[in-house]
Amino acid sequence: MTAGTLAEILRESRAILLDFDGPVCDVFAGLPAPVVAARLKQLLQDEGVELPRDVVSLGDPLKVLRRTAVFAPELVDKMETVFVGYEVEAVNRAEITPGVRDLLGACAEAGRPVVIVSNNSERAIEAFLDLAELRERVAGVVGRPIGNPAGMKPDPRLVFRACELVDARPGETVLIGDSDFDMQAAANAGARSIAYANKPGKETRLVQAGADAVTRSMQELAGIVRASR
Repeated sequence: MTAGTLAEILRESRAILLDFDGPVCDVFAGLPAPVVAARLKQLLQDEGVELPRDVVSLGDPLKVLRRTAVFAPELVDKMETVFVGYEVEAVNRAEITPGVRDLLGACAEAGRPVVIVSNNSERAIEAFLDLAELRERVAGVVGRPIGNPAGMKPDPRLVFRACELVDARPGETVLIGDSDFDMQAAANAGARSIAYANKPGKETRLVQAGADAVTRSMQELAGIVRASR
């Protein structure tokens, strides 16, 4: 994807929707995701649940939560409470993504509201924004629907909620994310998407998932937003 494509998408977007884990910070940099996933699986086992074979090998806590809703729905609320605590603990040690401060500043200067749209909890996102002193740069936060893992991305409802916060139609927004679910959620909602391909192999996978454009740098996006004012 060319910078021209990025420039066109950003110029035509009234609002920017930004995934949290990846584009804003590395949530589990200090408390690794596999450690949190292992703790959640242990919680299930302590409750007497026999883990399905596919869950035993999961190292992503969000995937553990999603699957719990299928095989042990009565424990979703308890899992959510514990998981949110781990997320808040994690963001206190999270590493901010290089260039994201500049991107948020550029969007503010250009009058483009930014809404965080994430499968992480709103409590954890807001805790990080306060810690990083970024709260005033964000028009809103839409996190996962607590108690309803099926409503996480790629379900489009989080994107719809974000659009309502800034009074924009999905087609007037762009979702910047680094996962297949981000690209799919944008497409499902009728929004456009920019893949943040910050690791080898991500670009191909995210394009295959439906990304409209690709960037490897938040700083690159900041520069384009400023140039398109």
